[in-house]
Amino acid sequence: MDPFLTSLRAGGPAFTVSDAPEGFAITVVAGRESGFNDIVRLCVDKAGSTLRRFPDPTGAAGTTRS
Repeated sequence: MDPFLTSLRAGGPAFTVSDAPEGFAITVVAGRESGFNDIVRLCVDKAGSTLRRFPDPTGAAGTTRS
């Protein structure tokens, strides 16, 4: 697995990781939205052959899972 995906799959202080049909999903931790936004921006920048990003706007504040 790509090193970025490996580190993303490990989770972090701003997001949790769960299995999804497409691979895995990251979900914001309440109160850590700024850090989550940074991670999502990084995912967008790195999207390509090994990473696909599908936003999932499930929360009232916008995209809370990606």
